[in-house]
Amino acid sequence: MPNLRRLLAGLLLIVAGPCLAHDCPRDYRVGVSPIGYSYYLDAQGQPTGSSFDFYAELSRRSGCRFNLTAVPRARSWYLLENQEVDLITPTIRTPERDHLGVFIEYFRGHSDLLIRRELAPQIHSLSDFLAQPTLQLGLVRGHSNGPALDDQIALLDGNRVQYAADPHNVFLRLQAGRIQGTIMPAGLYQKEVDDLALHDQLQLIRIAEADAFATGAYLSRLSLGPEELAHLQQHIQSMLDDGTLRELLTRRHGKPLTDRYYLDTPAP
Repeated sequence: MPNLRRLLAGLLLIVAGPCLAHDCPRDYRVGVSPIGYSYYLDAQGQPTGSSFDFYAELSRRSGCRFNLTAVPRARSWYLLENQEVDLITPTIRTPERDHLGVFIEYFRGHSDLLIRRELAPQIHSLSDFLAQPTLQLGLVRGHSNGPALDDQIALLDGNRVQYAADPHNVFLRLQAGRIQGTIMPAGLYQKEVDDLALHDQLQLIRIAEADAFATGAYLSRLSLGPEELAHLQQHIQSMLDDGTLRELLTRRHGKPLTDRYYLDTPAP
């Protein structure tokens, strides 16, 4: 798995149409982060993923140009608040973020519990896991799993929770036995499970009480004017309406994983 520093090594990629459309007065700045199959390094060490496919298609449709810069997710929100980033995708909707940007929903997802396989005979639910005081839980710092799960986790003794900056480090700890379980959505964990070949070492448990949360795009209210917002919204929505976004995700994430993203999403 590529080193996180290599993933965040100041990448600047311009996805460009032949010229700027009238409704795109400048290049738009996008904060992308190493999240699953959305952004990663290929076998040659080159950045790739569904985020690149998304902005290439959005550029073609809208006539806009997009500069994609790799930054940690927390940093991207800092940049958006300071009007240095115009779009953040993909990301989860929260009430706190709604005052910063206009949200366009792609689909609704939920988080799962993954535990070490040897625990499977006695752990059948999140409640079972939380009831065992010796079991350690690993989480991605700054990631929300929805109010219901966040509230349960907040009640745990702090010594039972280990935080990491990214999913990769969570799964390295899980592989080494330093933690016994983790909670996150498939979009975060599936690539780590694939890359580290953990399929036979882990047990996936669906969490009945998990909230279905919205995943999508935030367009900055701080740096984009009304006409720019309307123009970008129109073309992103068209990619949702005609199924293009789902096709792009299937290309990188695979059909089984992409289908799981849409399990909680109401039919149009």
